[in-house]
Amino acid sequence: MVLGACGPVATGTVVSNTPTTSASRTESPSTAPASSGSPLPVPDAKLLTATNCTAGTPPSQPRQLGRYLTIRPALNWTDTSNYQHTETLLLELTAPDAYGFPPTRIVFQGGAVGPVHTIFGPGATAHSIAQQRADSIAQETSPSAVAGPVRDCSVGGEAAAAYGFSNGTISGFYIYSVRSDGLFEAFLFGSGGLGDQAIQDCLAMLGSIEWTF
Repeated sequence: MVLGACGPVATGTVVSNTPTTSASRTESPSTAPASSGSPLPVPDAKLLTATNCTAGTPPSQPRQLGRYLTIRPALNWTDTSNYQHTETLLLELTAPDAYGFPPTRIVFQGGAVGPVHTIFGPGATAHSIAQQRADSIAQETSPSAVAGPVRDCSVGGEAAAAYGFSNGTISGFYIYSVRSDGLFEAFLFGSGGLGDQAIQDCLAMLGSIEWTF
């Protein structure tokens, strides 16, 4: 099973009870330029896993996240998804600038095009996949990238694993979960760091995820 997107939706939509607005989109960086100052500290994934990667559910309506998931987006985050650039993207949301460290974004995606056991080997788990990605972050992204320890939690009732990272001018978290041989991935990052409210909203959105099969 591959966690694929159903298809594009309108971008620039703000999750709120007010009229929608448009917003420009900057491509989510897979690499980041080297910082001229001190490296950013690596955030500890305990900030997510201490509450089992969940918090109070956002008051928004559930929306489909690909074919197999639903999520309640946090209010006032803007949909900046661009489905033409990746076949695994499910949803990208950008936080309000008031949260600090703009742009702060969260990206949800099917993390692999193919079965987990084929790509990562028989017996692969969310933890083993996260550890593999953390160990190879400098090779897969940029030489300045550093990952923190992998810590376990759950997403949508399934085992999940997360680690913090810093990479040049951005820092944040990667979160992985596996269900029925399909990989789900979330990526929260901010420019120069992450605000507390962004982390809390991330936890709330992760906690609202439900599988539809």
